Amino acid sequence: MKRGSSEKGSALLAVLVLVFTGGLITALAMAVGNSSSFEVASHVEQQRSMFTAEGVAQRVQWLISADRYLHGSETLGETDYEEYDYERFLADGTPHTIDYYGRLVKVVIEDARQGRRMDGTQYRRSLDALKVGIDDDEDFIEMIEHLKDKITDYVDTNDDTSTEGMEESDYEAEDMKPLPRNGAIQFREELLYIPGFRELFPVDKDGLLSSVRLIPPENTVSIGGNPSLLTATRQEIMNYCNIDDEDELEAVMEAIQEWKNEKVPLSEGSLDPLLLGRLNNLPRTESGVYTVKISADEGDRKPFKRLIFSFQASPVAGPSDKIIQYLQWMFY
Repeated sequence: MKRGSSEKGSALLAVLVLVFTGGLITALAMAVGNSSSFEVASHVEQQRSMFTAEGVAQRVQWLISADRYLHGSETLGETDYEEYDYERFLADGTPHTIDYYGRLVKVVIEDARQGRRMDGTQYRRSLDALKVGIDDDEDFIEMIEHLKDKITDYVDTNDDTSTEGMEESDYEAEDMKPLPRNGAIQFREELLYIPGFRELFPVDKDGLLSSVRLIPPENTVSIGGNPSLLTATRQEIMNYCNIDDEDELEAVMEAIQEWKNEKVPLSEGSLDPLLLGRLNNLPRTESGVYTVKISADEGDRKPFKRLIFSFQASPVAGPSDKIIQYLQWMFY
């Protein structure tokens, strides 16, 4: 072969390699670009949903205030929604669908008076209530007593360790310094720092500590009293209403769910009137402090950041000091 032909062949091979390499780089760049586009689109959609949820939250607060202005207080679980040519907004756990500039959003309003109270010295009563009906479960009772000791040491100001409690040196050994607080618990979720608490009060399916009542900041509002019937757990209904028959308990839970899903009044459903009367220890009127859950509407497949917030209702014109205080405001 002549030298010129050999050089031309080598040059052609180099060009082909370069073209092939360029093609691989282009294909890789396109793949990375497509992947990034999917990630960015999802992130942008979640950010947009947060603005949507915040807008819905403001609207719902006004709708709740307007409902209170028009109707005052009424018995929850008995409202005939079909009687009105507009929608009612009550703390009764029924789902609402709000069209917020073309996007349908699901809203559930509940009374913030829900869950076990763990503020102040109320934790002792709440923990003792867990023992009802389990006298033969010594291990469970022992867990309760151990947790009671740990909470006592967490909130008291002395360095004396309770029988099964933990003080500063114990937390330091667990690499949990600077615990304990040695003062009143300031927010609900800090209870999860205390070893053994999660075992008795696990978070719910959404990762929220809904089994424990919110602890409002000082000088804000009070959420005292028994939990609302429509937010009460099986255990709370047993404790407060002295119901230990499993069939009766199941009937109550089904009636509450029937109200939330189909708006069948508790007094008109399958619940026995005598059994309904035994539920009077759990309030069925609004406390004025609300917990609102905002999520994507059923069937909406776009990413959506859910929002839960709690607040004290204000007049329609807004708070007198023009400041709305939230007891919780959390995207999840």
